[in-house]
Amino acid sequence: MTKLSIYRPPLWIAAGIAVGISSAFFLPVLFTAALTVLFCIVSLIMFVTGRVKKEFVLFSAGLFLGAMAATLYAALFPSGSYEGDIAGRITDASNCNSYGECTLVDGGYLLELDSLTVNGESVRGKASLYLPFYVRGDMDVGEYIHFTGSLTGAEFSAGEYDSLMGAKYGVYYTAAVSDYAFSLTPGKVTAVEQVRFAVRNALLDNCNGVTANFLFAMIFGDTSYLSYSVADSFRNTGTAHLFAVSGLHVALLFYACSALLNKIRMPKVIAFGIDCFILIGYSALCSFSPSVLRSAVMILVSVLCKMGFERYDALTAGGISASLLLLCAPYFLFDAGFLMSYGAVFGIIGTMKPVSNVLRKVLWRPLADGIAITISSNIGLLPFMFLYFGTVPLATIPVNLIVCPLTSLFYPFLLAATVLTTIIPQLGTLLTVAAVPTYYAIRFVQAAAEVSSAALNAAFSPLLCVYYYPLLACASTFSVAPSTIKKVCALLCLLIVVIACFVVVPV
Repeated sequence: MTKLSIYRPPLWIAAGIAVGISSAFFLPVLFTAALTVLFCIVSLIMFVTGRVKKEFVLFSAGLFLGAMAATLYAALFPSGSYEGDIAGRITDASNCNSYGECTLVDGGYLLELDSLTVNGESVRGKASLYLPFYVRGDMDVGEYIHFTGSLTGAEFSAGEYDSLMGAKYGVYYTAAVSDYAFSLTPGKVTAVEQVRFAVRNALLDNCNGVTANFLFAMIFGDTSYLSYSVADSFRNTGTAHLFAVSGLHVALLFYACSALLNKIRMPKVIAFGIDCFILIGYSALCSFSPSVLRSAVMILVSVLCKMGFERYDALTAGGISASLLLLCAPYFLFDAGFLMSYGAVFGIIGTMKPVSNVLRKVLWRPLADGIAITISSNIGLLPFMFLYFGTVPLATIPVNLIVCPLTSLFYPFLLAATVLTTIIPQLGTLLTVAAVPTYYAIRFVQAAAEVSSAALNAAFSPLLCVYYYPLLACASTFSVAPSTIKKVCALLCLLIVVIACFVVVPV
């Protein structure tokens, strides 16, 4: 692990995988094949001549693996059209209330179906189905809907938002019903759906609607129940990241369970197995979002290092997690949640220390560290925020400085109260009290959004990201570059942001 901490092979492999995936998805097949073969030949020549450059060989291996993973994924992506007698189970991703009853949205029923069959034959993936309001069907999550109609699915395209979202959630098809005639048969609600419904009911029974929906989004990353006004308030103040289940949430859950297992002196191997089960279960509850998976893999790497008495290195763990996730799901490379999760982590571990050192000269140490985390994470997030949203609210740092410590401090109590109340409803008062800080945090964010809507706008292209992050890596604390070079790279990063604010750079 010492060598991994110095050379960090997973980072080079992850970089190669990213390039391989991009080439396979956006460049002609022959060009991608030629590029991969070229890198492999150069690596082979290095071995023959005895002048091996580890970084180049690792990058070449990643390039090959990434290109293969992307090509295989695109080839196996479910697509095509089916017609006939179709059946599917209604999932909790459909628009429904906390009891699993499907409800109207925008004048109709918006359903998600899994366990699809067409003329009795199974079809991989899920489908979305829209039924107009006049159907008036009493549909519940878990029931099977049967109809005569069609399933239509397009081939995967990394450049199309709908295709990426379909890949992320496994919804590959759009279903259509002939004459809107259908029938329902009983089915089962999955264990994951039962847990999510139980938690949401516990929150709604003991908190007001706005707070309950916010807490549900905070625990599971599901924003479908948030009102537009609340969601906009958090976006306009740069605090929308609270909706995404972050590494902090996963780490708190994991280490709380680990502490309990250590307290009862559970053997390390068995405890590790239980910890893995908990992480997998929580990831399933959060629909296997990229930020949760990233955090889970990095935590498991940390635990394995401790079990083997090896040094843990955050960059190495990040490279390992990125490599594994991209090989399993190549489309993650173009997912905003995936990129922003790694961008924030990269910014924190690479720039927090120097930022904190500067702030400690004039501020109280805990306050300086809190501000440093906010600033450093935004340094890592800045290009992606411009790329996907075109703006960064100027209220981001002051609002995050107040809201983030507040939510982080009370989240463990809130999570414990939610779990206990879900299991023992009589403890609802505990959840009501634990949710009070969240209620005031929401009110504060809404007030801040009304006071200031000023934002920094920029036209940031993917091309600028390609320049920004290598320069940021060179300027970071884990770079071995001389101090002068680091300062120049930091200034160039700032220059890129300034250019993006005034000049539109094409892709």
